Amino acid sequence: MTSPFPIHPFAGLLPALPDNELNELVADIQAFGQREAATIWTDEDDVTWLLDGRHRARAVQQIGRELRTTHFEGTEDEARSLVISLNLHRRHLNPSARALAAAALATRHRGGVSGQPAGLPVAPTQAEAARMADVSERLVRDASAVMKTGDDEIIRAVANGDISVTAAAATIRRSRSDRQAATALFLSHRRSSSSDSWLTPQWVIERAVACLGRIDGDVAAAPENNVPATWSLTEEDDALTAATWANPDGSPSRLWVNPPYNAGGRGPQDWTRRVVAEWEARSVEAALLLLPARPGARWQQELARFPRLEFRGHLTFEPGVGNPARERWVSGNRSEAPFASLLIGVGIAPDHLHKHFGDAGVVYVAHRQDSMDSS
Repeated sequence: MTSPFPIHPFAGLLPALPDNELNELVADIQAFGQREAATIWTDEDDVTWLLDGRHRARAVQQIGRELRTTHFEGTEDEARSLVISLNLHRRHLNPSARALAAAALATRHRGGVSGQPAGLPVAPTQAEAARMADVSERLVRDASAVMKTGDDEIIRAVANGDISVTAAAATIRRSRSDRQAATALFLSHRRSSSSDSWLTPQWVIERAVACLGRIDGDVAAAPENNVPATWSLTEEDDALTAATWANPDGSPSRLWVNPPYNAGGRGPQDWTRRVVAEWEARSVEAALLLLPARPGARWQQELARFPRLEFRGHLTFEPGVGNPARERWVSGNRSEAPFASLLIGVGIAPDHLHKHFGDAGVVYVAHRQDSMDSS
């Protein structure tokens, strides 16, 4: 599903509608029209984003109608506050998400500051916002600490219910910096999910097949084997100890690699290095690696020579069998991941990666000094 405007990350701060509620929205718009305009906003680079109304955009696209919009004038901080406040009473949110919305409302400039954009009412106090959101003032104070980090991953994780607002605020207050707090929260979340199976979204797999031409091997296969590979290695097969990742007949393979993200605290380091080694040894012809975006990680820096796609927004991974989140998924509560994702193309040309995934994100290639010297 596409939108006539790129969807701003702020629009994904709160959980996505489950499929059953999205279908109800489609039916309502088809019967009665789009009751509420979506909100667009233009940033300092003159890019116009869809700020609020991503589900309305999907709904009208499904039934072939034009999206009705209204333009919001305000700063980036005000845009973030608007997104959360608009969702405060629209959805059945968990207490942590309601506390975030209340904190956003209470941090607006009070007293009708000159130049405040239209549509932003005078801010309530934290106590008033807490009553509006039906949460305690203490939770709003915790949520305010989370909002002040300015880190969308922390905010998203709290809004989705992956981390409680109380636990997030406690980590932030114990840390010496917001970035340290963000790292601590991510590591905590990663450890809590270390034994869980998370399946790659089907639309990503379908495009991966088209990009690679075929998938010979899936070396980090889930028990469900949801990737259409000729052969696969699961956790029980211990792919990292296999002698080679070439095809059984010895020919170079084309691989899909979505490795476990915990790996003893090192991230996917062992997996990424093994893929590169196999490619350099010509046992692997090409590989697509789906990884969490971690710019400071050594393993990601080691992959810089290969083209990478940075997905717009956050992917929605399906919990596999045995995952504690499976029951919530089946009931229709389907949250996006609290981190951004990358797709690395080993042995794949940037133009080819862009051809198959360009509308889902942005393809980047590393700067090469020799190309500048010869120009």
